Amino acid sequence: MVRYQGKVSTFRATVPLGAPVDKLPAVSNFVDDLVFAKLKTIGMPPSDIADDGTYVRRLTLDLTGRLPTAAEMKDFMASKDANKRAALSDRLLDSPEYAEYFANKWSALLRNQRTQPTFARGSYLFYSWIRDSIADNKPYDQFVREVVAAAGDLEQNPPVAWYRQVKEQKQQMEDVAQLFLGTRMQCAQCHHHPFEKWSQQDYYGFAAFFSNVSRKPSTFIGEETIFHKRGIAQTQNIRTKENVMPTSLGGSALKLKPEQDPRHALAEWMSAKDNPFFAHTLVNRYWKHFFNRGLVEPEDDMRETNPPVNPELLSALAADFVKSGYDMKKLIRTIVTSTTYQLSAVPNTHNAKDRQNFSRYYPKRLNAEVLYDAVNTLLDVESNFAGQAPGTRAVALPDNSYNQSTYFLSVFGRPDSSSACECERTQEASLAQSLHLLNAADIQTQLSRGNGRADMLTKDVRPDDDKITDLYHIALSREPNADEVKFAHAHLNKKTAGKTGDEAFKGKKEAYEDILWALLNTKEFLFNH
Repeated sequence: MVRYQGKVSTFRATVPLGAPVDKLPAVSNFVDDLVFAKLKTIGMPPSDIADDGTYVRRLTLDLTGRLPTAAEMKDFMASKDANKRAALSDRLLDSPEYAEYFANKWSALLRNQRTQPTFARGSYLFYSWIRDSIADNKPYDQFVREVVAAAGDLEQNPPVAWYRQVKEQKQQMEDVAQLFLGTRMQCAQCHHHPFEKWSQQDYYGFAAFFSNVSRKPSTFIGEETIFHKRGIAQTQNIRTKENVMPTSLGGSALKLKPEQDPRHALAEWMSAKDNPFFAHTLVNRYWKHFFNRGLVEPEDDMRETNPPVNPELLSALAADFVKSGYDMKKLIRTIVTSTTYQLSAVPNTHNAKDRQNFSRYYPKRLNAEVLYDAVNTLLDVESNFAGQAPGTRAVALPDNSYNQSTYFLSVFGRPDSSSACECERTQEASLAQSLHLLNAADIQTQLSRGNGRADMLTKDVRPDDDKITDLYHIALSREPNADEVKFAHAHLNKKTAGKTGDEAFKGKKEAYEDILWALLNTKEFLFNH
């Protein structure tokens, strides 16, 4: 990086690995063209294509936040349709679980919190609006406009809930810049950004778009009506004491009439086809969702001094996203039907250390809500959240209010929705997480309860081989290998040896509890791979 008098420039050099890349998998779309071109340049052969069981589990978790059912896995693996992977993505994208899972993501980023009891109605309305927008495949530019330029009350326009949590003008600007433009403006408030071209003038010019946002009490207790206050939109640079008009990043100051809401002008600028930030930020954010690593990392720090690992791919994805009319489902479909996404997570002799060229799938821990639901699925437990219908998935919870009441969600890093940064979600492993899965009272209770998975398997008269296979289908979406079946049988025999009647039943039930416990503690279960 070189920085001089407000200008920055970067140079990136790559030392090729130089391994022969003689044979590449078949290309599915332009994503593969650009990923494989780089792999050829640096000499890094990609891993093989993942098998059907791995793919159906990977895609179902990534698109819907749930494990595939045993029936879904069997049907997919039995299908001879050459287009079945693309068909699976279409089916999952049209499912209500997709809308719930991605609404969970956006609800956290848009700070949908219930910090007071009177906020409950608003958090439900806002979450429902987000979920319905995703289910309807609302164009992304329209989705953003309805949040950024929201006006009215919660009953008429639920996105005004965002202004309930983000009250200060500076915070509104910083959140919009970071969330929708991948630009962290905080540093430029007091001085020139140390690693970027943005100055204090840029900071206050961008903040001026929110200078006339006003609020008044609504007819509902604890709620507000958001409106544009008539007047010249401007804000004061604290250093120069000059009034600054609304100014887009890298653009010229706008001269708006007093009756014009500058937020609409901001939305127009953001969604313009030639905007260098808007589409790039979203496709990078979604790329990271599926690959556990953004083309730019962190995903919301897209500055000139933090260039993408594959600039051509980022530009191509952004251009295709704009051309599609900001179609989020089409973007997702392009990513998940690429051969790159279908690569195995198992490294070959050359790409084990690769972390940025996407020569293989990068495994990622199931996040808190997905893991909670996966454990319930494996143990055949119906969730019970206060104020929610029995069986409601954790990924479908409307706000952050369940974090403290459900220790599992808290210890596994469910975000508190207190910032616009995805970094708030903790994905790092911890001792508390391991101890919770190993010996938490609620896990043990669900394992041993009557009519639970272990109890029902013990009562099941089918051969143990069939029941063991069922468990592997549910937990790992694959057949158990011979050693795993042998090990499970040995444990069943050990627990029932020399026992009859109730004692034999108790021993067998304990054995199935142990098998379930072992499965849910494997890395293969805890990770999407």
